[in-house]
Amino acid sequence: MLSREQNDDLTRVEGEAPMGALLRSWAWFPFAISAQLVAGEAPLRVRLLGVDYVAFRAPDGRIGFIDEACPHRGVSMALARNEGCVLRCIFHGWAVDVTGRVVEAPTHQGDTTAFLKGIRSRQYPVREQSGLVWVWLGEAPAADFPDLPFFTLPDDHVWMTVTKVDCNWLQGVEGSLDSAHVGTLHQSWVPRLAASVSGGATIGLALKAVAPRYEIARTPFGLSASAVRPLEDDSTYVRTTQFVAPFINLVPGTGRNEGSIFIGVPVDDTHHLLFFGYFSESLVLDDDSPRVRALIGNDRLDPRNFAPFKGSREDNWGQDRAAMAAGHFTGFTDNLLEEDIVVQVSMGPIVDRTREHPSSSDVAIVQARMLLLRALRNHRAGLPPLAPNHGEWTADDAFPVDRLVAAGEDWRAVPEPAA
Repeated sequence: MLSREQNDDLTRVEGEAPMGALLRSWAWFPFAISAQLVAGEAPLRVRLLGVDYVAFRAPDGRIGFIDEACPHRGVSMALARNEGCVLRCIFHGWAVDVTGRVVEAPTHQGDTTAFLKGIRSRQYPVREQSGLVWVWLGEAPAADFPDLPFFTLPDDHVWMTVTKVDCNWLQGVEGSLDSAHVGTLHQSWVPRLAASVSGGATIGLALKAVAPRYEIARTPFGLSASAVRPLEDDSTYVRTTQFVAPFINLVPGTGRNEGSIFIGVPVDDTHHLLFFGYFSESLVLDDDSPRVRALIGNDRLDPRNFAPFKGSREDNWGQDRAAMAAGHFTGFTDNLLEEDIVVQVSMGPIVDRTREHPSSSDVAIVQARMLLLRALRNHRAGLPPLAPNHGEWTADDAFPVDRLVAAGEDWRAVPEPAA
């Protein structure tokens, strides 16, 4: 159980909040999936850490990410015209290019070149990788870009979505780090996931032992969280999620050399963007792939808004009680991610962790909270966030693993199966 001060330190990101300052100096932020930025289309309004920005794509593929306010009079550049390589403010026609430089000021008389010298909108470094667009919000130089397992795969082996979630970012991060809920919350979906793999999948074993024992290892990137489930035949089912701090979780998939991607990016204190995706070394992934279709219970699939609710708190977010009576465990039948999001949102905009009673299956969440609190202390002391474990790591180190270990064998000593 956390103190009130600890809960505030972990969750608050707006303004001068210490966590916001830490995140800004620590991590690259995904802010969109690539499909949201199309040359010539409307700018994308982006809000991160309580600050407003806009992003747009130029015809040559470059992406501009600038402050939302026009440098002239502060009008929203989300209203601007996307004209080739510039955004043109609809108020007075001032034009800002992808570097943030103001290149035209039609309403100014005299030497425009001299007038515009030094006038610019702040531009932030952007990188596009594996279907996601990332931005660095901190001071220069930017931190090294993370080396994630799916970054080396072809684009058609990575499938990505985004959903805006009406609760604090840490609720999203903790939800995807929590393996204990799989056999309960998702019990109506797990058979679908297992059936999407030829010959079945080990994920079905999560239904046989709903109270895993967690074993946690600190890593140079965050935490390696292994949910260990002893089975009736004395074999052991192990699911290892990799927490790439501060907000990325890589969760074992349903087949070998596959995984799910969960990234909970703070929009402000009470909202976050949940980037959810899937990657596979062996499978081409698209909207019609069996792995993807297993996540969906209806025909709706919009990667730009993957798991919206059909209702609100007043009607339990559209929960289908008739479906529950017919055998569906939760009554959220549209897609699997809807179940994750609804339980997070139901806690409230910022959950009060001072009233929680964590159990043995919450070890990974407790350890993640302690890691983030240590990172705050390190930041205040001028140290790297993950000191003393700060160091080099590779994509292979952060690969999530799902495996079954035979009776009598120690899962820590058994090599991971070959691909």
